[in-house]
Amino acid sequence: MPFNSEDLEHLKQRGIQSSEALRQLSFLKEGFRPLELAKAAKISEGIEKLISEKAQYFADVYQEKNSQYTVEKFVPASGAATRMFKLLYQLLEEESLDLPLSRAQFTTAEAQEFAQHFKNLAFYEQWNALGDLNQISSREALKNLLEDEFMAYGSKPKALLAFHRENDQVTNPLYTHLLEAQDYGQSRLHLTISSEHREAIEKEIDALKSKLQIEVECSYSYQMASTDTLAVDYDDELVRDIDHKLIFRPGGHGALLQNLNARNADLVFIKNIDNVCTLSSLEAHNFYKKVLGGYAIEIVQQLHHFQQQLENDETVLDRHGLNNFLQRYFGTYIDPEAKDFNAKAKEYVFRPLRVCGMVANEGQPGGGPFWVKLKGATSLQIVESAQIDQNSEEQLALMQSSTHFNPVDIVASLTDYKGRAYDLNDFIDHEQGFIAHKSFDGRPIKALELPGLWNGSMAYWNSCFVEVPAATFNPVKNVLDLLKPSHQGSIVG
Repeated sequence: MPFNSEDLEHLKQRGIQSSEALRQLSFLKEGFRPLELAKAAKISEGIEKLISEKAQYFADVYQEKNSQYTVEKFVPASGAATRMFKLLYQLLEEESLDLPLSRAQFTTAEAQEFAQHFKNLAFYEQWNALGDLNQISSREALKNLLEDEFMAYGSKPKALLAFHRENDQVTNPLYTHLLEAQDYGQSRLHLTISSEHREAIEKEIDALKSKLQIEVECSYSYQMASTDTLAVDYDDELVRDIDHKLIFRPGGHGALLQNLNARNADLVFIKNIDNVCTLSSLEAHNFYKKVLGGYAIEIVQQLHHFQQQLENDETVLDRHGLNNFLQRYFGTYIDPEAKDFNAKAKEYVFRPLRVCGMVANEGQPGGGPFWVKLKGATSLQIVESAQIDQNSEEQLALMQSSTHFNPVDIVASLTDYKGRAYDLNDFIDHEQGFIAHKSFDGRPIKALELPGLWNGSMAYWNSCFVEVPAATFNPVKNVLDLLKPSHQGSIVG
């Protein structure tokens, strides 16, 4: 046992079982097995492409039937915007910043783009009010934007940053997510946040609801301490602080499975905080959320039909119909003549469902949709490049053959035909975690990330992939993304 009595007490306080801690150490030492890709999911081969009439049909289904379910929007929103401004922090460290931004001679194309177009950023007026950006030095300007005693954009959550300016109206992501919740989320919005940001976020939401004159039920949760993970150095020794206490790190977005597991809802729309469109695009954007919702409802109704038969009256079960359904939507085959057909069928139909929007690949970073060999079967999964064997030319070629990527646009069904919530912990593939290479006190360490929320955490869900337009995906990962046409609204310049 690598843990002393103080370690065990520390683990207990965090709600981490010693067996789980030992499993983490094993993964940190041995690594995770690579996933085996069978083929990329493509149109008609795991990804549904809907013609306009069919898309309208599913949107209508959602409008008609969503009231039969409890619906909620679930928005991961805990991160600060520090990484979004990585470019600007680099400028503060590396560049000569005596001249104003508009006259500075930066050495990279990204810095030059920022200097040429910063007036088009939605927060420009607020920023300029702290000091004329045509006069003050670039260094003073960047500090005014980033540092805590001024605008604090380097430490605020993305939820509170000005993203869009349209018709002289400045909006942040919370503004847009509230409107989305009202339109298709039954006016329920759940945000996973950091505790230090809660007061500011609640205050902003109250102000926005008053301004918009809308009623949206907002709830909040934090990433649980029990989902933090251990770290080791490159000799696989536990990393400890100056007082010899274990160091714990956040477990990545896979930790949010526990937050999702605690939601009291039948259908949950999952979308990241920074994926918001301009107000002028909102109606079209929300239409495709309803399309995914209607698609999910149709499948849920069929799942619930078969669940009821399997649990209450197996004598009327249409084995061939059930097998055709499983093949059609999930690529799962069960021999209708098999003696254990019903037992296998129960295993497959009593699972949470996710309907995932997929966007045609345009070189965006992130995971993609694949058919993966998992536990003797082939199933639809969302896979990151880090999960495959980097030494296999065949696997790398399959990864490169992907035609779509994952924008994190998910409708999740979390209850069975009786309204009983699934325990989402029962459907995790724990061997789909990640090893991240970080540093602590100036030395390199290995940190463990839990199976990703839409990767290994949902590995044994029933999964359907549906193509959605690229225009529905507008993430803001760095400040230059706000200068893209999809985020500029009516701004010209």
